[in-house]
Amino acid sequence: MRVSTQFPIAVHALLMIAYFPNIRVTSDMVAESVGKNPVIIRNVYKKLKDADLLTVQRGVGTTELIRPASKITLWDIYKAVETDQIDEIFKFPETLSGVCTVGGSIRELLTIHLQEAIDELKNALSKTTVEELRFEIEAHNEKEIDFPAIVEWYKKNNFDTSFEDLDKDTIEE
Repeated sequence: MRVSTQFPIAVHALLMIAYFPNIRVTSDMVAESVGKNPVIIRNVYKKLKDADLLTVQRGVGTTELIRPASKITLWDIYKAVETDQIDEIFKFPETLSGVCTVGGSIRELLTIHLQEAIDELKNALSKTTVEELRFEIEAHNEKEIDFPAIVEWYKKNNFDTSFEDLDKDTIEE
């Protein structure tokens, strides 16, 4: 399965907006951070706007999340910039032979299994929110904790997005 760079770019952009709530996060700023042309970022912004994840006001240049970061999952972002349609993710040759037993069955047979894979991807990406990623970056930068320790901690403790009570000692336990 192949996913374009639009997904990590979209996550990056929304994460910057969540991480810097008092800063006007422009497409130029995101482009500089991502290392891509601002036009690419604006194209991603358009898809995020169309998916009701982001609002952009021209002129003032305000970019804001439409929902709280704790309500935007990686799956929401994935759906905004990628497809979840089996026929688009997994291409089958148009020339499959109906005469051959395998050629006549392969599309239907694989579709069942490929849908399971997409469902698993959806389940996995639906478990992580932009707010959780923002917290992980904040903890990593401010408290000098490595990402694996943070991820392990919140998985072990059925992570909740109310971060007020967390401190470094709690995370390291």
